[in-house]
Amino acid sequence: MRQIKTCAPQLVARLIPRESGELDLDAMSPFARAGNSFEQSDLICAGLEEMSRHLRRLDDDFRAGQFDRIEMRARALVVLADQLGLCRVGQVAADVVYCVTRPDEIALSATLSRLMRLVSQALDHAADPLPAL
Repeated sequence: MRQIKTCAPQLVARLIPRESGELDLDAMSPFARAGNSFEQSDLICAGLEEMSRHLRRLDDDFRAGQFDRIEMRARALVVLADQLGLCRVGQVAADVVYCVTRPDEIALSATLSRLMRLVSQALDHAADPLPAL
């Protein structure tokens, strides 16, 4: 009779990518330095809503191979990030624009994932700016 050798169960580690360091979220916008008027907070909210719309569609555009749309959205995110004072988001969005023009889909995928994480973190911070105690 033949004996079947079984392997001990192995644990699989789940990696959850997170951006190290702090985002430039405390100043969220150059408008915040000038005061706390409602008009300025409306501009910040409008910018964050626009970032949210672009984020929602980036993954769909990538899956559909709509690289021209990805480039358009990334360029818009560069401008929005600059207006909101989110320097790192703007830098990574500019990297996405660079990757779109190159034929390296793996680099584009990785950079796009990083951009999506950064924008998600910025939106999460805007939705709940108070740290957990």
